[in-house]
Amino acid sequence: MGLFRVSAHLTGPTGQNETVELLVDTGATFLVVPRALAERLELRPTRMCPIQTAGGRKETWPMAEVRLRLDGQEVTTPCLIAAEGPALLGAVALESLLLAADPVARRLVPVEGFVGSSPPRSPVHRAA
Repeated sequence: MGLFRVSAHLTGPTGQNETVELLVDTGATFLVVPRALAERLELRPTRMCPIQTAGGRKETWPMAEVRLRLDGQEVTTPCLIAAEGPALLGAVALESLLLAADPVARRLVPVEGFVGSSPPRSPVHRAA
């Protein structure tokens, strides 16, 4: 899949915010930011998350929450804090925004949400 970048706005819990370029990586589960950016946003890790890197290493990284604004949509999403490297836009954030990657056009496209099951239909009431 071709990788591409998108511009997004991140806001931490104290209101610190920054516009950043995110590398769209549908192979990544979560949004990932490097530690330096997390510190500028004053992100507060709430737990440690076991992860596996693309190279196969198993590590444990801090996880926080961040407000993400992209393409006119805004959500609060989990965010892994990496020691270094590029900021990544992963699958959970994309799905929360109802967006998908179009690797050929190198852009994000809107998608519909999906529900695996639907509630039972109510019986049809007929007038006598």
